[in-house]
Amino acid sequence: MNEGNIGVFQAVCLVTLVIINKIFYSSAALVVQKVGTAAWYSTIGSCAISIIFFYIICMLMERFPGMNLIQIFDEVVGKFFGKILGMIFCTYCVFYAGSNLREFVDMIKIYNLPKTPPSFIMGSILLVAILISYFGFKGLGQLCGICFLPVILGLVLVFSMAYQAYNFNYLKPYLGYGILNTLYFEFLRSSSYSEFIVLFVVIDSLPNLKEIKKVGTISIVLSGVILSICFMFYLASFNYAFAKENISGIFELSKTIYFNRFIQRVETIFLVTWIIPSMITTSIAFYICISIYCKIFNIKNHRPLLMPFSFLVFIVAIIPQNVLELTSINLLFIRQYSLVINYFIPTVVLVISILLKKKGESSNVQKN
Repeated sequence: MNEGNIGVFQAVCLVTLVIINKIFYSSAALVVQKVGTAAWYSTIGSCAISIIFFYIICMLMERFPGMNLIQIFDEVVGKFFGKILGMIFCTYCVFYAGSNLREFVDMIKIYNLPKTPPSFIMGSILLVAILISYFGFKGLGQLCGICFLPVILGLVLVFSMAYQAYNFNYLKPYLGYGILNTLYFEFLRSSSYSEFIVLFVVIDSLPNLKEIKKVGTISIVLSGVILSICFMFYLASFNYAFAKENISGIFELSKTIYFNRFIQRVETIFLVTWIIPSMITTSIAFYICISIYCKIFNIKNHRPLLMPFSFLVFIVAIIPQNVLELTSINLLFIRQYSLVINYFIPTVVLVISILLKKKGESSNVQKN
């Protein structure tokens, strides 16, 4: 597949948008439920753990220069088991895309379009994902480069205009539910940063491994800072007793903005801030699952697979019966336990390659 090349800025925007997209939905309330008032700095610990796993996976990539993650699986554990591992990642991406789509639809149904059929909203978003994915990964990168700054500006405006609602005493007690509980949850929650795995699937879209390291490090750190600031202002607006009950914390915060009778209900203006990253996240996950499938079976053209995979994503999206089932099963796995797939599998493959002394053909060449 010729997926096209993107620049460092576009790659950083892509990974960062996918990671911070969670803040617009139930993620904020879930974190507050688990760690209480420690939510605003616990995400920094998760960020640090994610960076460690990122560099562990980079060590694996260094042993096999020029190969993507799927090719490395084939090289280390053999084609049969390599294809199984690749299909695990492909299935997870389908599950991720469908769950993210369903979460977005549920939020829109609750706050904006209560009478619109969910299938109509899902179909509309999938059509957008198909259109974007049709032009390949380069189109996704360029779109993220355009949309990143407006999304960040929207967040800045929301938090700036809601200053009247802040009470930073709500951040106390600073240890939340206890330091051990926070550390444990930080480790599980590092799954929320695992979207950087995209960089190792489309490795040909960036010049070399050095650039990938730069993109991954900047993206994870930037996402950690943004999420920490969002959690801080969110807790300062609603004390943790109320903060853990909101379905969409940032949307609820925007509804508190009121200056006078002429400046109120501004959440409708900032709706685009939440729609853009949600559509982009669904499109990226949708494209990556197709890309992985093509790499597993050496398919050169991804476009004939757009419709079949959109059907699979749609099926995943309609399976949950309600929001509670979605958050307690789908989203819980993605944001707390997906490290088993995204972190542990590449780490185990790295250990196997070291034990079996397997390296890529050009591993003795100076690395970029």
